[in-house]
Amino acid sequence: MSAIIPVYNGAATIGRALASVFAQTFTDYEVVVVNDGSTDATSSVLAGYGDRIRVVTQANRGLPAARNSGIRASSGEYVAFIDDDDEWLPQMIERCAAVLDQDAECGLVYAGALKVDLAGRPMPDQGSENDDIDSPTMEQMLARPWVVVPSRVMVRRTILDRCEGFEERCVVACEDVFFLLRARECGYFRRVPEILLRKSTRPLYPKALKREQAGELLVRLVRERYGASAAGFIRGYRQARMKVMKHTARILMEEGRPRDARRCLARVIAYQPASPKAYRRYLRTFLPVRASRATSNAEDSEA
Repeated sequence: MSAIIPVYNGAATIGRALASVFAQTFTDYEVVVVNDGSTDATSSVLAGYGDRIRVVTQANRGLPAARNSGIRASSGEYVAFIDDDDEWLPQMIERCAAVLDQDAECGLVYAGALKVDLAGRPMPDQGSENDDIDSPTMEQMLARPWVVVPSRVMVRRTILDRCEGFEERCVVACEDVFFLLRARECGYFRRVPEILLRKSTRPLYPKALKREQAGELLVRLVRERYGASAAGFIRGYRQARMKVMKHTARILMEEGRPRDARRCLARVIAYQPASPKAYRRYLRTFLPVRASRATSNAEDSEA
C-alpha cells in the first residue's frame, strides 16, 4: 500500500499528517511525499524523517500534478492520499484495505470524515450530501455533484492507471470531483461508515473565490466528456457554488469586509443574472455598515 502526501509550504502541518500515517494499525505501506516547490522550511522538515519516507521534489505545479508524481513514484497495489494538513485515524488503512481485499470488483473505497477547524475543533456543520449513498452508480454521480475529498479515499492502482490519475489542468481546485467521475467509469465504489479522517477546514475566503475559475473548467470538462447526461450534475454544481458565494459574502459582511463580500456577490449575479435580490445584495455592500445591516434584516423578514 502506498500513502501519498502532496505538500506545498506545509512545514507547520506535514508532521501531523506523517504522524497519523506512522500510527496506523496496518504496517505494510510506503510513504511518498511530493514537495511541490515549497519555499518555506518543508524540505528541512522532510529531511528529518530519513528513510522512513520517500521524497519527490519538483517545481510548483499544483495539487493534481503533485498527486500524479506521487502515483508514479509509488509501487503499492493500493494507493491512498492524505493532504499535509489532514490526519488519518489509526485504522484508516486497515479498514479500507480490507474492503479492497474482500471485494476484487471494487475499485475505490472511501471512509467517513470529521471536519475540524485549524485549531482542531470540530466544525458545527458535519452533514454530507453523500451519506445516503454507499455505492453510487454513474447515473447518480452525474445527476448531482458527488464529492469525497482524496484524504478519504483508497483506490486500486489499476483504476488509477485506467483513468490516468488527476486532471492537471484543474490546478487550483475541482480535480478531485473530476477524478471520481472518471474512476467510477472503471469500477464501483464502497463506503466504510466509520470516521477515519480528521479533515482540516480552512476559512472560506479567499479559497472559495479562487475555486470559481476552476469550477467553470470542471463544468466544461464534464460537459465535453458526458454530454447531456451530465445536465443534473452541472446544474447542481452551479447551484452549490452560488450558495457558497452567498454564504461567504454574508460572513464577510458580518466581519466588516464589504469589498471582499462584493467580489463574491458579483459571482452570485453571474449565476443569477435575472434576480433582483442578487443585485440588491451587491449594492448593499456600498452602504455604511449599520445601514447595510438594517437593509439586510428587512429583506430577510420579507423572505
